[in-house]
Parts: sequence; C-alpha cells; structure tokens
Amino acid sequence: MLSGFLFLCLCTAVGFVFLREMLPSLWDDGLNVHRLLRRRRCRESETGMEDRGAESGLSKYEGETVRRWMVLLPASWISGTLCVTWFVYLAAYALRRTTAPLLWANVLAFLFFGTFLSVWLLRRRRLFSGAHGWSVGDILGELTASKLEMGVLLVAALGMGYLDFRTCFESRGDLALGVSAFSDLVTHVSMIRSFSLGANFPTEYVYFADGTVRYHFLFQFLTGNLEYLGMPLALALNLTSILAFVAMIALLFSLTVALCGDRIAALLACVLAFFRSSWAFFSFAGEATSFSDLWHRILRVSEHIGKTPYEHWGLWNQNVFVNQRHFPFAVALLLFVLLCMLPPFAAMMDRLRRGRFSERVGELLLARDVWIPGDLRRGCALGVLLGVSAFWNGAVFIAALLVLFVFALFSKHRLEYLLLAALALALAKLQGAFFLGDVPAVAPKFFLGFVAPVKTNYGVFRYYLELFGVLPFAVLASLSLPLSGVAVFLAAAGAPFLFANFVQLTPDIVVNHKYIQIAVFLANIPVAFLLATLFRERATRLLGVLLLAVLTVTGVVDLRAVHNINDPARAVRIREQDPVKLWALEHIGPNELVLTKNYYMHPLLAAGRKLYNGWQYYAWSAGYPTASRDRIVRKIFEGTDPEAVKRLLAENRIGYVLVDGETRREFKVNEVLLNRVLERVFSHPPSGTAIYRVPKNEDCDVLQEKESAE
Repeated sequence: MLSGFLFLCLCTAVGFVFLREMLPSLWDDGLNVHRLLRRRRCRESETGMEDRGAESGLSKYEGETVRRWMVLLPASWISGTLCVTWFVYLAAYALRRTTAPLLWANVLAFLFFGTFLSVWLLRRRRLFSGAHGWSVGDILGELTASKLEMGVLLVAALGMGYLDFRTCFESRGDLALGVSAFSDLVTHVSMIRSFSLGANFPTEYVYFADGTVRYHFLFQFLTGNLEYLGMPLALALNLTSILAFVAMIALLFSLTVALCGDRIAALLACVLAFFRSSWAFFSFAGEATSFSDLWHRILRVSEHIGKTPYEHWGLWNQNVFVNQRHFPFAVALLLFVLLCMLPPFAAMMDRLRRGRFSERVGELLLARDVWIPGDLRRGCALGVLLGVSAFWNGAVFIAALLVLFVFALFSKHRLEYLLLAALALALAKLQGAFFLGDVPAVAPKFFLGFVAPVKTNYGVFRYYLELFGVLPFAVLASLSLPLSGVAVFLAAAGAPFLFANFVQLTPDIVVNHKYIQIAVFLANIPVAFLLATLFRERATRLLGVLLLAVLTVTGVVDLRAVHNINDPARAVRIREQDPVKLWALEHIGPNELVLTKNYYMHPLLAAGRKLYNGWQYYAWSAGYPTASRDRIVRKIFEGTDPEAVKRLLAENRIGYVLVDGETRREFKVNEVLLNRVLERVFSHPPSGTAIYRVPKNEDCDVLQEKESAE
C-alpha cells in the first residue's frame, strides 16, 4: 500500500516541476485578471493605462486574489499524474512480453522520475529560499490567509469521500458497489482489474475485446496500477476519485476568483456545481399533500427525482461524480487550461472597452499582438496536457477545445491558441492511431435536441426549462454584472451546450450530457458572482437568498436520494473468493479471451479477464458493432457442425468458453458438441458452470484422437 501512496506523491512532485519549468507565469500575479475586467461604479480614468493590462500585472481594480497554492497543488497533481501514468503505461506496453510488465514499468518510473527530481532540486535549490515569493514564510502566510479555501476543500473532500465510500467499499472481503452507481462502476472495476490482475497489453475493451479500445480507460489504468502496487481496489478507486474531485473544486474556486475577484462568488460557484438547479423539486413537491407529507417524502426518497428523460438514472445530480469517476479529473484539467488562458482573454476584453466601434474591430482583427504568441511555453505545455488527456475522458477533451475556440476569437495571442489546439489534436490523433488503428474514434452526425422528447424549438426549450429551472434566467441576469467579457465567457461556456444539442458522436446520444454539465459548471461562475453581488446589498440580500435556495433545493433532495438509494445493505457485491474467479486467476492467461453470454458483471471480469461479447449496452454505446458478435456467439453455442464451430473460435481468438445456467436458459447450448471439440477444464456443480479450453494447434491431434475414439 505504501508504494501506491509514494506513487501519488511522485506524480505531484513531477507535476510541480513541470509547471515550474513550463508555466512560470503561475508564480506571478497575472492570473488576477478581474483587475481588468471588473468595472468600478464611478467613471474610470483611462489615462496612462497600458494595453498589456492583465499580462503585465497592472491593476485597475483591487479585488481579492487567487491563492497560489489553490492552483499549484491541484494542477501539480493533475499534470503530474498525466505524465507519470503515461510513462508507466508505455513502459508496461513495451515490456508486455515479460512476466510482470507493470512491476518493471513502475520500477523504471520510480528510478527515472526519482533521478529527474533529484537533479532538478540540486539545480533549483534556491527555489525555496525566498526567490519568486515561494519561501516557507510565504507558503505559511498564504495558508494562514486561506481559511475559506481550506474549509471549502475540506468539505469537498469529506462530502465526496462519504459518497465515494458509500458507493464503493469492502465488506467481509468482497467488493460492494452502491445501487445507484454499480452499473457504471462495474465497467471501471473490470477495466481496472484487466491491468492489476490481467495484462491488458495491447489494450482492449474488456466487454468487447477486438484488438482496439474505444473507451477512455487511462484513469482506470491509474487505479489498476495503484491496486497492483498494493492498495485495496476500493481505496485506490476512492482515493483517486476524491483527489480528482477536490482538484476540480479547487480550480473552479480559483477560476472564479481570477475572473470575478470575489471569494464568496467562488464559494457559491462550488455550491452550484454540486447542487444542481432544476424544476424537479417543485414537480416532486407538487405531489405532496401537506408540508409534513413533503418532509417525509424528502427523508424517504428512494429514487432520483425529475420528470425529464433519463433523470431516473441520476444523470444530472451528484450520482455523476460517484459513477463516472474519471469525469472530475478531466474537468479539473479543463478548468486549469482556462485559468492559464485568462490573461490574454482579459487583456483583449479590457482593450475592447475603449474607443469607437470601428477602432475596436480593428484592434480585434488587425493588432499585431492579437495574433503573435505571447508565451510559447504556455501554448506547448497546455497543448501537451490537453492532448494526453484524450483517453482519460474524450468528451471533456472535445469540450475544452470548443470553449478555447470561442476564447481564441476574443483573445490576444491567437496563434498561441492555434499552437495549443494543434498539439492537442495531434496527440489525440496519435493516440487514436495507437489504440484504434484504422477504426474511426467517432462518427459525427447531426442530431437535434439531445434527449428532449419533442424535437422542435419549443419542445427543446420546454425540456431545458424543466431540467434547469431558473438557472437560464439567472444566466441572463448575470449579463448585467459590472464585468467586462461576461457575455463572451458565457458564449464560450455555451459552446459545449450547443454541440451537445446538434452533434452525435457515438450511437448513444445520452453520453452528450457531459458537454451540458461542463457548460453548466462554467455558466455557474457569473451566476455565483450575481448572487454574491446581491448578498452584499441590504436591499437585495433577501432576493439573493431566495434565488440561491431555488437554484439549489433540487440538488439538496438529490443528495438525500443518492444517500438513501445507496443503502449498504442493498449494495451489489462482487465476490472476491468466487471459485470461478480464483480458478481463472490460476489457469486462464492474463490476456486470454473468454466466450460467455453477455454479462455485465461476472467473476471472470473481477479476475481481470476479457469477454468476447459482454453486456451490449457498454460496448454498443462506445461504438462497437455488437450485432454481428451476437450472431457469432449463437452459432458457437448452438452450432451442430464441429468444423464450423472450431473455425469461428479460431478466427475470433477465443481461448475459453464458459457455460452456466444463465447461458443454457438463453441459448440451446450444444454441450455434446462442445465436449467433443473442446477440453473441459473446470466444473462447478453448484452454479452449473463449465469452462472449456479451446485447443491450441499442438492440442489438435489429441482432440482428433478423442473424437475418433468416441
């Protein structure tokens, strides 16, 4: 277990060095762009002000400042984890023919990065001596002044930790998964185990092993590596999930302070990110007969509330954070990239506040510094970080590019944005070629209205009004804020929202919900500033309190529902001592392919083995052609021609065939034929399980003699 903790510390240290060398601007005051964006009530004097504004540290408005550690610590962990995990993965891939590729990959990682850090510290030993404002005294001073920030992160860690451990925990030696999250968590666990207990190199999707992986799996690889290093799976998955969520909250807080200069607004942005706005509560409350009845309904709520499609999945509430553990990690990276690109955006917004319209257009299009890169290291570093995140969460990668595209239209240094995007897309393309070969990663097509029941303009409007409640009106009201560029920022936030409503990339349109949630996270920032502004005025304080209550009340009931649904007594259990799992670990090769019925959870998956045709929804929604495999599976289980069955098994790389009671109920299994052409190597009478080994070439003569004798 200690090795796992050391690995996480190593990631953070490597990330810190990466940021120090590639993004030194994080050590100056340039992130506090609100000094250019926030407008005073009195008329501003523009004499003597330079256009360099935010990038040069010049100040027009003195607001609250970003706490440097609130950016550096989460960003160090995120960026370092990306770098070190990729190193371990590629090293393990290169060593895949050895008996323990992960062991040697981790040894290499600790040696390489340990040496790298030692050399860097020797060369940079003055870094902590007070240079660059980073002495021990500076650090302690910032922490002492950061009581609100530390409180926010502590609450985030405790709250998310409670939900994570309630939905994934160990119970009497078994792994237990919460009812609201197990359908997604079993895919996480299966991919994790394919690395920690298997040898998934080259990497394949465990529910549809075909030589490719279309599923963004690297967060699962990270967790699998931690389990391999000795952490219990539940602790490894929950710890990385909590760290990712806390990093997301820290960077959302910092982005809000940088943009608005208001720590109360930053606190409210974090609250709005966790407690969604929706009309769902009011629909739910309308079914109560009295206030007492409503209170009892809230306490006993045992399903996700809301009347729009898929709300019963918990698609929009806190359940997303517990069943899609890779999502907050990628969102944290997106927020960090936006935070780093705020200075050129704010500098342009400040410039466009002055002069006639024609002069502003000229500045926007023709000024020299509008195009030339401001910091090549910044563009390269952010492009690389974003690019290597494509297989951590592909949807967030696309959303980040969409938001940055709008930013680039209204920023200085557009060629820097172009460099960033080119690097990110090139790295994503390279990963696609590595993991998918010639198979396209996505198949874009036009699709109007996401999951709105009525695909008309009015129908889509009604859907989102029910889904978001008063949030759209609060967003519109935030346009009146004394904050230059708020309209452009909201347009950038809206880019993923528009994409989700007009483009379908995979067969399952529901996965577009990630784009919408990212848009909401960003749009919440001006709304939070609006609320903070209302709170500060005695005349509007009550209005602010009422608006906050309406915006968050649905999320409060959602949280109660997530708590109630995930009663530990009802948890779905994965038996770690299941006889089939234990036998598979001992006798089925770590990279073998097993034919079964289409299971979503099975001891073979808990053993890290891959299925030829697992649960169709998981594979279908990732873009795999499941229908053709359904036909092949039936031909093998129900086949009558021994040669045809053997040919299908060989053509599809199937190493083992598993038959049990559920398989026999779904198929007319020809077990007489299977016993003739295959070797039965395992039987478990209590479950009716039989496992057959598909003979290798050297075994064919023995089986032919067996068939002749029969």
